[in-house]
Amino acid sequence: MTAKRKKLMIDVDRCMGCCACEIACKMEYQLPRGVRFIVMNQSEDPSPMQEKLVFDFAVCRHCDHPACLSACPAEAIYQRWDGIVLVDESSCIGCGRCKMACPWEIPQMADQGKMRKCSMCAARIDQGLRPACELACPAGAIQLLES
Repeated sequence: MTAKRKKLMIDVDRCMGCCACEIACKMEYQLPRGVRFIVMNQSEDPSPMQEKLVFDFAVCRHCDHPACLSACPAEAIYQRWDGIVLVDESSCIGCGRCKMACPWEIPQMADQGKMRKCSMCAARIDQGLRPACELACPAGAIQLLES
């Protein structure tokens, strides 16, 4: 039996733009100013027939074959059996190669130059809990899925 991979699904059509996910994440991880593991961006729909806001998210996608993992010379980035990509901050040398390798430039250099990013709330998941961003979303736009 193969392990079930975990993925965060964000339904941008359900998003209300409230940023509750960002706030919950910052509170969960006590993130300093300027560091955000999930970023909700909004823009206006470019279609002349639409007058609405469009939401997009910058968050680690916990890729099947993470470019950040293979780019890390310190082997500080690893992938769990369930697909969650994590960082051992104590092993990170702060070179920034992970950020350069990531197609979405998600890794952030913070806290003494160490890389940080979304962990999909792995510690919460290990306790049978849901990710903080999912619980905080009043529209139900964020869901943890297993495949």
